[in-house]
Amino acid sequence: MAPRTRSSPRGPADPDALRQRRTRALEEPLDSRLRSRRPYPTVEVRNPLHRTVYLVLLPEFPSRSSALCTCTDFARRGLGTCKHIEAAARWLGDHPDAVPLDPRSDAPSPSMARPWRRIDAMIAAATREPGTDARRIRRPGAVLLEANER
Repeated sequence: MAPRTRSSPRGPADPDALRQRRTRALEEPLDSRLRSRRPYPTVEVRNPLHRTVYLVLLPEFPSRSSALCTCTDFARRGLGTCKHIEAAARWLGDHPDAVPLDPRSDAPSPSMARPWRRIDAMIAAATREPGTDARRIRRPGAVLLEANER
């Protein structure tokens, strides 16, 4: 049986649109956390700037061919991918030994809730300041901001 390929109602997926999703996954400050490994990898992808959280399911990881995301871009466009799927697959590939979060708890631990609120406030303030350019510097597991005067 031939593998299924996803396409939009207008025809095959546009390579430029796929490339754009991959680029956005790298450029935007998306934080990924492994929710579970069984029955397949489920990754929570969080965007602190937009204050959104989506779940990405990767049943055939490392293949993205059957990946699913709860975002509207994935549901509407029919590309078979979105920036959240691209970010989750990349993160999972970079962190093969990641330990899943406790699947019974959707909320961050009390010890981490305060730092997350502080990080969200710093990102929001840095992007609102007139005359500054907020640049992200990525490290595994960290998002750092550096504000430069224009």
